[in-house]
Amino acid sequence: MRKKGRIFLAFLVFLIILGWYITLFEPNNIQIEKINIEMANLPESFNDAKIVHLTDFHSHGFNKREKMVLEMVDQLKPDFVFITGDFIDRTTQDINSVQKFWQELGNQYQGRIFGVLGNHEYQNKNTDSISLEESLEKSKIVILDNENQKIFQGDEYIYLIGVDDPDTGNDNLKKAVVAIEKDIPKILLAHSPDIVNDFGSLKEEKIDLILAGHTHGGQIKIPFIRPFWTPTKNRGKYASGLFGIEDTYLYVNRGIGLSTLPIRFNCPPEITLIELRKK
Repeated sequence: MRKKGRIFLAFLVFLIILGWYITLFEPNNIQIEKINIEMANLPESFNDAKIVHLTDFHSHGFNKREKMVLEMVDQLKPDFVFITGDFIDRTTQDINSVQKFWQELGNQYQGRIFGVLGNHEYQNKNTDSISLEESLEKSKIVILDNENQKIFQGDEYIYLIGVDDPDTGNDNLKKAVVAIEKDIPKILLAHSPDIVNDFGSLKEEKIDLILAGHTHGGQIKIPFIRPFWTPTKNRGKYASGLFGIEDTYLYVNRGIGLSTLPIRFNCPPEITLIELRKK
């Protein structure tokens, strides 16, 4: 009985520690992932440019995690900040509190912060995507709605393309790339990596880099096994990290927040720092 009691006690302690780790520690243990991306024809003023990629806040208010993001991004001193959707969760009620977070971000990087909407902006019943887009724009976060924009360093520029959420069928890549010059480097923002299913159009437009989120990296990542919870058509093929698809790079960020499953294991939240290099 004593041996069985010790085994039971050890197992109970293990469960308590595991529960603390997956619900409290890892979901708040934001990691900075650094990658370098080489681009042909990159303007000299963009060589060594720093981009912070954020995604999937699933914010319910201006809380601890949001404040951590502000502090960590400030330390990175980026030239641009790109956000690939799910600013809120489908269950978020306190939109005003979340907007304070957007305003802090927008004020800090005014004229240099861009984003696209995700599926939760469309699925939230307490607001609507149009109102949210207006709130984000008022917070000085430029939302690209199936459109493109030149972003400048001095007098030189590259193209930033943004498609609306592919998961809810609101993306229109053909509309987003209208009137783009062929030989200028291009970065595409899309909430879901499923945008690569339209690779014929991507190849034709010679997009250099796609930034996406939506997957949360699977949230639970067992070593040597493809994540089993990834809400994409590609079934975890592009769960997280950097992928090469012919001449295009795809980077899938694990995201900041949580949805559906309030846990993370071996899949911590992420802020991505991308440095551009001239090929």
